[in-house]
Order: sequence, then C-alpha cells, then structure tokens
Amino acid sequence: MLWTDNMLIPALAAHKKNAEMIMNYYYDPKVAAEVAAYVNYICPVEGAKAEMEKIDPALAASEFIFPSAATLDRTYVFKALTPEQGDKYEREFQTAIGN
Repeated sequence: MLWTDNMLIPALAAHKKNAEMIMNYYYDPKVAAEVAAYVNYICPVEGAKAEMEKIDPALAASEFIFPSAATLDRTYVFKALTPEQGDKYEREFQTAIGN
C-alpha cells in the first residue's frame, strides 16, 4: 500500500445502499478529477487524468496528483499487516482511546 484514503460504511448503517452509491459517485473519473483539482491530492482513479486535462492541463501534469512510474519507483510502501498484527493494533488503539 502506497497511500490510503478511506470511506467506510458502519456495520449497522440504515442506508447502506446510499453509502455505496456515494462511494461509486466519487470513483467516477470526471468526479474524481474535480475532487483532485480541488484538493491537489493523489488521485488513484483510472481515467481521472484524462478528465483532469479538460479541467486544468497543468494539474493533469502534476506529479503530486498523478505520479509517474518513475516517481512511484522512488517511493516506499507501507508494510502490510497480518490479521494478527491488525487485531493487536486495534486492541491497543481501543485501549488508548478509552474503550
């Protein structure tokens, strides 16, 4: 994993389908390009770079939003946790926040 941006649906959500619909909306390339143009943050959505060209060609060329393969080759990735490690960190986090 190189970067992460999370959207979650609570397990007991009353309107799960609506949450799924908004998530799908943000993964539409046109919408993803609009969001990336506003936040200037890495955009992992396939097709968003082509849509960004229509909004702002300079942003479409930005390594901060659409890093090239050469840039990605110089990055470091997060270590993937095993299920046991994830459970341990979750327990420790819950203790830290008072649960």
